Formats: sequence, structure tokens, C-alpha cells
Amino acid sequence: MGIKLEKQNYNHMKKNSFYIMIVLGLMTYSCSLELQTDYDYKASTIDPHIPMTAWEYFNTRTDLFSIFIEAVEYTELKNYYTQTDEKYTFLALTNMAMTSYMQDRFPGVLSISECNKESVKQLLLYHLVQGEYSAYKQLDVEPMYVLTMLKGEEGLMTMLTRKNPWQADAGKVIVNDTGSNGNSYMRAAVTSNIMPTNGVIHIFDAFCYYRK
Repeated sequence: MGIKLEKQNYNHMKKNSFYIMIVLGLMTYSCSLELQTDYDYKASTIDPHIPMTAWEYFNTRTDLFSIFIEAVEYTELKNYYTQTDEKYTFLALTNMAMTSYMQDRFPGVLSISECNKESVKQLLLYHLVQGEYSAYKQLDVEPMYVLTMLKGEEGLMTMLTRKNPWQADAGKVIVNDTGSNGNSYMRAAVTSNIMPTNGVIHIFDAFCYYRK
């Protein structure tokens, strides 16, 4: 029994010695390498511009915007998204946002075309902002009122962008930041600053609206 245990200890020490020799060899090799003192670095940023109109962009992502596209055609507002004479800020609603709108305002409907046409039109007009508001230059960290295409009090909206790196939603565009526009619910874009030829697109998974 004692001889067997002695043999096991010897084999264990032999293995450890082998690993130690490998580690020492690697350390010696790394110490013999010259330190890299310089390298070529080319800074680059992703270009947010896309060579198409907002309408063309939405139609490249029918997996996300099929209901939104149907709503635009249903309310005959397509011209806003196809024209290139003016810049607009397009607050695009995903299928998730549009489905939520239908369930909230018209429970039981299966298609956006079953909803009241004027109500859907008001929804879309609220998500159309006159002018180009991106996080690159026009938006500040403080809420600012913007002019939506929905007239009157119901068209009131504030926008800002988060720039503090310590904030969980840094870099996002925010609509109706809490307390900035009556009791309106805050909405954060899931994707911001897509720049088509006729403005800027911010994408939302929840629909926005003014609340007193």
C-alpha cells in the first residue's frame, strides 16, 4: 500500500514539473518579444444615411412595418413619405406598436383597415414631425417642443436625446419625456437616426400620443 501511494505521489510531482516547464518556457518566449510601440489606426463611423426615401426604406422591412405601411395607404398619407421637397422626422411604428394600438383603441379588430379611418390618420399625423430632428445636431438633452402634423392640443409633443453615458438609455431619442408634456407617456426609440433622403427615421415599439 505504501509503495503504491509513493508511486502515485511521484507521478503527480512529475506531471506538475512538466506543466511548470511549459509555463516558464512561454514566459521566456514572451519576454524575448519586442514591445509594439506603434500601430496604424483608422477611425471610422457608420454612415446613417441611406440612398432612398422613408417610404422605400419601410418597404425593405415589411417584416417590421407591414401594418404601418397598410395604415399609411389606408389613410392616404403616402405622399409625406415619398416626397423629397421637405424634410420630416418620421416616427415609425413597428408591427408590435401598431398591434398594440389596434388592441387598445379598437379591441377585436384583425386589420388596421377595420379601424376608424380618421382615428388612424390622427395617429399617423402625430408621428410625423415637421423638420429634421436627429440626435446628431437638432435635438438636445432637454425636452423641446416640436411641431407634429396633427393640429391642436392633441398634436403637442416633446423630443430629446439621451447623451449621458451613465444613463441606461444613452443615445436614444425620447418622445414625451416624463413630465415634459402633460401626463403623456414617455416613449424611447428602439432604433434612432436613420437618415433617408427626405428626413430622419426613429423607430418605436409603442405608439405615442398626447395625454393631458
